[in-house]
Amino acid sequence: MDENTRIHYMYRDASNYKFRGSVVVTGRLRREDLQAFLIDNEWFVPERVGFKHLLTEPMNSDDHLLHEIEEFEATDQTSMELTSSALIKKFADANDEGWYNGLSGHGYSNPRY
Repeated sequence: MDENTRIHYMYRDASNYKFRGSVVVTGRLRREDLQAFLIDNEWFVPERVGFKHLLTEPMNSDDHLLHEIEEFEATDQTSMELTSSALIKKFADANDEGWYNGLSGHGYSNPRY
């Protein structure tokens, strides 16, 4: 029985190069559970919620920290020891505190997010 959720997410730079990854969380999760916490209903900063940044090369002028969620998929695969409710809280906290809060070492400081 599929009790967990695989979240497929993507990094896309300004030149439209794409890098994809996924994580599995314990429990069921839908896009609607996270939508309100995404930047402009679309983007998030993976480091703020415990996901890895998918860019595999050194950052250049086309790069940024934002990633987008592509798909939610039911799975019976073991999770990364993160429950769906804990992930929702991480997204809510990052949204409330500002998605870039605590990431000044990356050279980003955007008070809007």
